Amino acid sequence: MVWDDLIRQSGAAPGDEDGYTVRRLAAANADNRTNLLVAEYNAIRAVMAQKSAASHTLVGAYLTVVAVILGFVVANRADPRLLLAVPVLAAISGITILRRRRDREAANTYIRDVLRPVAVECSADDRVFRWDDFYARQKDSRSLLYEFGLQLVFPLSGAVCLFVTLPLLGSVGEWLAWLTGLGFLIALVSAYVHQNRAHLARTVTGVHAVALNVARRLRGRGRDS
Repeated sequence: MVWDDLIRQSGAAPGDEDGYTVRRLAAANADNRTNLLVAEYNAIRAVMAQKSAASHTLVGAYLTVVAVILGFVVANRADPRLLLAVPVLAAISGITILRRRRDREAANTYIRDVLRPVAVECSADDRVFRWDDFYARQKDSRSLLYEFGLQLVFPLSGAVCLFVTLPLLGSVGEWLAWLTGLGFLIALVSAYVHQNRAHLARTVTGVHAVALNVARRLRGRGRDS
């Protein structure tokens, strides 16, 4: 049986061999693109999941270390100046988590702006790869509160330790350690403000709008009375 007989048995006309071959090649290329696309998407999602799990583990480890240090100082009557290590640990942990969150946001942007258009082209359906946008809309109302609470743990604990140890400083080395902790905390707050400037700007705008609304209501009640 020759190639022409196979083409005829598949339902193609005798002059359609080239068109049939082109369609087969196009379908194979589309399948390959789809497989590569799904594989890259799964790899990116796996890395994002690892970074998220590592961030939660880091938070737990930091709280454990702080609890151990407080236990030594309070229960075992250790030198309170041990608390000077907390601001440095807080800054390192907080900046690491901010960096991992920035990596996750970059991965989400890549999926949305690069992978999704290719997936829509391959599938001819614009409903594919919509999870990231859907999740972003669902968490938008609580993301700022969550992030604020999460990041507040690090600078707040470090600031409390700096405040507690300030009256105990006596030597140049202790002052240098205290100033080092303060510098680390300033770096942490700066990194947080820089990375969350869009959220913070929306929060300030919202608070300003609420304050203006409350002021208008108070003025209206004052005029009525």
